[in-house]
Amino acid sequence: MNKNLLDLIQSKKATIGIIGLGYVGLPLSLRFADKGFKTIGFDIDSSKVNMINNGESYINHIKKKKILHSINKGFEATVNFELISEVDVIIICVPTPLTEKQQPDLSYIRSTLSSIKNH
Repeated sequence: MNKNLLDLIQSKKATIGIIGLGYVGLPLSLRFADKGFKTIGFDIDSSKVNMINNGESYINHIKKKKILHSINKGFEATVNFELISEVDVIIICVPTPLTEKQQPDLSYIRSTLSSIKNH
């Protein structure tokens, strides 16, 4: 790992980008924000992003209070993938369902990479 990146992470000055704000990505985003990292959550679903930025949850076990706390600690959600250029770390949390042949469907990952490659 790059020494500068390691320093940023250890000092909690790294900006964390999490792509996919579903059942894995949203809790992970909130956890990073809770630990003091500026965190940007990316998703293609604008209604989901708007709910999160308004402190609302679409996941039953994640309470409004937790989202509001994380927003106050530096978490934001966006559909603007251009902001990926502002992050130091990218974590991809998109679905990889199995195909009929029991192989991972990588189309979500490919789509995500296509969305961020120019940034």
